[in-house]
Amino acid sequence: MSATTVKLLQAASEIAGGERALAAEIGISAALLARFMQDSRPLPDRLLLKAVDLILADRQSRLPPTPPPVLRPSEGELRDD
Repeated sequence: MSATTVKLLQAASEIAGGERALAAEIGISAALLARFMQDSRPLPDRLLLKAVDLILADRQSRLPPTPPPVLRPSEGELRDD
C-alpha cells in the first residue's frame, strides 16, 4: 500500500468521525482498519472505493447549490405578432 492510500484513509476517518466510525462505514473491524492505516496490510480495492466514495460525498455536500438553469425563449417565441 502507498502513503497516498494511508492519507486517503486518514481523510476518510476524519470525515466519518474517527477510525471506529470509518471501520463501521466500510464494513470492517476497527482492528483491521488500524492494520490498513499502519500500512501493514494491502487495502482491497472495494474498501478503497468505499473510502473514496465517503470523501467524494463529503466534498459534494460542501459545494454551493447549483442555480436552476436559465430558460431562454426559442426563436419562434421572440416574434412580436
